[in-house]
Amino acid sequence: MRIGNLTTLFAATEHAAEHHEGAWWTPVFWMVVVFFVIVLLLAKAISGSKNMNVPKSYISRLAEHAFLFIENMCLSVIGPGGKKYIPLALTIYLIVLISNLFGLFGLYAPTASFGFTLGLALVVVFYVQYEGIRVLGFKGYIKHFMGPDLGMPVYTILPIFITLLLFFIEVVSEVAKNLSLSLRLQGNISGEHMVGQTLGGLIPISDSFALPIQALLLPLGVFVSLVQALVFTMLTCVYLSLFTSHEAEEAHAH
Repeated sequence: MRIGNLTTLFAATEHAAEHHEGAWWTPVFWMVVVFFVIVLLLAKAISGSKNMNVPKSYISRLAEHAFLFIENMCLSVIGPGGKKYIPLALTIYLIVLISNLFGLFGLYAPTASFGFTLGLALVVVFYVQYEGIRVLGFKGYIKHFMGPDLGMPVYTILPIFITLLLFFIEVVSEVAKNLSLSLRLQGNISGEHMVGQTLGGLIPISDSFALPIQALLLPLGVFVSLVQALVFTMLTCVYLSLFTSHEAEEAHAH
């Protein structure tokens, strides 16, 4: 392939991805595309594993490895009660991973949009609060933010002050989880795309062939996509474990 043809191809691809980047409907549209791709892949994986007499397809084996990976993560981070959160963790992992991979192939990556990552973070954080209220009860949920019993006389002002301070810090911490999850993901993905655009160009291999720099950065981009999906899913499990660990302790005591 000629150098001129490769330059035209990559320029057209980047222009198509950036042309509608400012439109409000762009993340929504590509989010729907991501869900559609996930449904197609899962349907293909299920159909490829129905017949036990035929070797499983590559997609089916890959889906099994992904499920076992998420299952081990949920059980190791959350505990025995983590099985019920496998569908949530697996869905988040696939959404983030496929969204990240879209950007590596000239498509729009929804995870490069702060609105998309903030919405995903809000879903996680609100679900964590719901599970906290379900497991601990409303009174126990509020008490969770007040820290441990200080063992001081209640008539002194010091334990009241420390309890209120801890409550304020914990509430701020819960709110900050939204920004922590969303900004980390959006910043890393958009930063990776900016690096690819900044270092864009071709490396001449011969007189008639040149290798795009983006092709050399592709393995790094895939690695970043996998790591960011792993981090987002791992933090979701960690946040859930902060509340559900109480449920596991009570079940073990009984």
